[in-house]
Parts: sequence; C-alpha cells; structure tokens
Amino acid sequence: MPSGVVTLGQAAVRFSLLTVACNRCERAGRLRTDRLLAQHGPGLPMPTLCRIVAADCPRMIAGQMHDVCGVHFPGLARIANRAD
Repeated sequence: MPSGVVTLGQAAVRFSLLTVACNRCERAGRLRTDRLLAQHGPGLPMPTLCRIVAADCPRMIAGQMHDVCGVHFPGLARIANRAD
C-alpha cells in the first residue's frame, strides 16, 4: 500500500461512523464502518471506497475530467499521516 493511503480497517479502528461528503454538490451522509468491513474487508483503500460510495453520482457516471465528483471522507485527513 502506498505511503499515506488509509485502508478501511485503519479507519474502522478510529471511527464507528464515517462522514462522507462531496465538495462539488450537496450530497453528504454517514456510513457505518462495521457494515463496510463486512461488505469490503479491512484492506480496501479509502480512495477505492470513495469510488464505490459515489458509483451512482451523476458526475462519476459522466466521467468528464473537467467536472469530476468530489466525494471524500472529511474525518480521515487527521489519520492519513499515520497510515505508514
């Protein structure tokens, strides 16, 4: 795993709920980490989970590079530096 990439397992240790938001639209919500772990396993990189979560986003579906989906997990920035 590249340095600085947080996995779902690492996030689940710190959070029981993950906040998900988009910086391009109003979509936002929370996801339970226990359910995510059951579905995807602990080794899933968080950037991959972003793509899974936003799979139904019109911006993601369109796939236009100039207007990409801005899905992210705001709370993960503080643990990204500790992912090594």
